[in-house]
Amino acid sequence: MLKQKDECFRLQNEDKILDIAASHVESIVLSNKAMLTTQSIILALENNIDIIFLDGYGDPAGRVWFSKMGSTALIRRKQLEASECTIGTNLVLMLVKQKLTNQMEFLKKLKYSRPAKHELFDSSIETIQNLINSLDSSDYINSNINELRNQLLGIEGSASRAYFQCISKVMPEKYQFDGRSRRPAKDPFNAVLNYCYGVLYSRVEKACILAGLDPFVGFMHTDNYNKKSLVFDLIEPFRIFAEQISVYLFTGKKARDEFFDVQTNSTSLNQKGKPFVIDELYILQAVIN
Repeated sequence: MLKQKDECFRLQNEDKILDIAASHVESIVLSNKAMLTTQSIILALENNIDIIFLDGYGDPAGRVWFSKMGSTALIRRKQLEASECTIGTNLVLMLVKQKLTNQMEFLKKLKYSRPAKHELFDSSIETIQNLINSLDSSDYINSNINELRNQLLGIEGSASRAYFQCISKVMPEKYQFDGRSRRPAKDPFNAVLNYCYGVLYSRVEKACILAGLDPFVGFMHTDNYNKKSLVFDLIEPFRIFAEQISVYLFTGKKARDEFFDVQTNSTSLNQKGKPFVIDELYILQAVIN
């Protein structure tokens, strides 16, 4: 139960009460069954604190936010213009390059801490480095994003395969996985990663809205009905936070079987696992930063 107590949020359950000043709260994330009073919702709105509802996969299912976000028509017109010119192309190249660089640097970090297993990393690091180098080609820089979309998605896909194949090899044996799986996740690692991505999506979407940008008008990701294309674009260089946290939960032996509901063709975090991952997400993100 979340209530209002003066200018604080009061979090109350059967065995404890915790008061948190509204000024110390950035967002309220609801992933399991919970109750909020009307007063607590109004307190959140008055302090520009968004309330995010996550579905079973960790994706944002809905949110409540302050109505006066400062968006202007001019910002959105400029956003549309950028999506059709070299500004959009350069932005996408920067985002993709940063994403791949983050992947490569994380693999190097894991390699450094595992001197007896260096050979596991070399091929993947080399593959990603070559893909990064290919993005400097003038064929990309001088092209329209609509002409590059499929090529860039292919580069991202190649890097992702090399990256996650390597990540799997450093997992404890029982948690090794066969590539990425999304909806649904096929294994515990992907269940945690998808959930962390879901939290990250909500934060990127909030940043877009507060900046006056339209989350549905993207650059690389195409505009489809109800698809927040800009969020998919801008999240790319920040995915590394979710990936690092997910890896450390397993390599640090913090993840436990009791956190997951495992079925024939799917694995998901349960009501024990979700709050644990949320707590670790913010704790480990602070450490990484």
